[in-house]
Amino acid sequence: MIKKLFFLSAFVGISCISNAQIWTQQNTNFTGTSIGVDQMSIVNATTVWVKGFNGSGIGDSRLKVFSKTTDGGSTWTTGSIGLTGTIMPSAFAASSDLKVFVASLDTVSSVASFWGTYDGGTTWAPITGVLNSATSFADGVLFWDSNKGFCYGDPTGTPKVFEIYTTSDGGTTWTPAVTSVAPSPAAEYGYNGYDCASIVPGTGIGFIMTDHGRVLKTTDYGIHWAVTPASPFTSTAQLASIKIYASSANYILCASLATSTSTAWVWQVSTDGGTTWNSFAPAGTFYDYAMTYIPGTPNKFVSTSPSTATASGVSWSTDGGSNWTDFTDALLQPAGTNIQCLAVAFADVTTGWVGNYDAAQTINSILKYHDVSAGIPIQETLNGNDVNIYPNPSNGMVNFAINGPNAELINVAVYDVMGKIIYTQNLSTNGIFNTSFDFSDYAKGVYLVQLTSGKETTTKKLMIR
Repeated sequence: MIKKLFFLSAFVGISCISNAQIWTQQNTNFTGTSIGVDQMSIVNATTVWVKGFNGSGIGDSRLKVFSKTTDGGSTWTTGSIGLTGTIMPSAFAASSDLKVFVASLDTVSSVASFWGTYDGGTTWAPITGVLNSATSFADGVLFWDSNKGFCYGDPTGTPKVFEIYTTSDGGTTWTPAVTSVAPSPAAEYGYNGYDCASIVPGTGIGFIMTDHGRVLKTTDYGIHWAVTPASPFTSTAQLASIKIYASSANYILCASLATSTSTAWVWQVSTDGGTTWNSFAPAGTFYDYAMTYIPGTPNKFVSTSPSTATASGVSWSTDGGSNWTDFTDALLQPAGTNIQCLAVAFADVTTGWVGNYDAAQTINSILKYHDVSAGIPIQETLNGNDVNIYPNPSNGMVNFAINGPNAELINVAVYDVMGKIIYTQNLSTNGIFNTSFDFSDYAKGVYLVQLTSGKETTTKKLMIR
């Protein structure tokens, strides 16, 4: 029996995605032509809400319409986001098939408000006592899971701090954060938009980026907030637009447009939780219209673009966004070139959705990615470093990835059911490290993976099938 050990480059795990990808076309059932999907909120692999917008280029692009599925996209049901008058939705997030919350803005008076529905979208109303004082400005809302989430707005109160509320019951009740952050400079505020804050699902880790380039961070589901040690962008002038994405407490991607006439996003990356930042220059087919982290993976992202000129498509990265490759599928390249792709969100490594416009002028389309063989990885945090082992279950090749700022050795030892060690290696940290092991010559079944770093040890099950 020969043990097969491979040291991989930044593209660890590519074959696990590209050889198994499955895309299907679904119908959002939005009425009219060119109704695109500009935001998604995934509750789980079967329940998804999307927000529609007018992508025809004629008239106002803003719409107050949603569609949702509770059966993985087999059927989609549309409805109206019941905001009154000239109030339009800016950012929204769902905690269940019944509860959705919306940061909104009156397009005439510029007054912001925070709304919700508790009956699946039939009735809507402002949330009493949340982001609706005379000086409030609602920016965004995000959920880590079906219970825990946060909403946030610009600084208010005396002394001024960013107005942040948390929920632990899916949005039924909201409580002010215990600690928040004061604006600096005094005119600093947040932006209202889907990509202006970020969470790592299921972890309690979240980020808010401000118009002056600072990053606010929580690691306890929004109860306490602090500014990261350094800022990705430092300027006394207000940034015209921002984006922020994260895959862990350590790994954060940020982008900004300095002015309203800027044509290219400037990207920064931190691999140590915001202590230091470096210029980020992704290679390959990277699209910067929308991006999402795939929950439960070491550092996988998906990006999209609707541009018809030079940057249409949907691509993926397995190394934190450093390198990108187009997804290929008959639905994505029906005439040999990439179709336009809009909002994107993934429930996990097996299931995700990408929005696009009406297909053949007959349906308003959304595309589903579903790969049942991808599996969910083992995830651990040891001495501040993120450790990921995937896919799990696996058909043979198993990837081991470390992402973190702390210079530690993490020992990985794999045992069979008889307690015999079949694989061991010390993985170095202080950055991104990837390796893989081929189990295809070993018996199918359950193995134990023991991770040790310093005095910390944890053991997880790995299934080989």
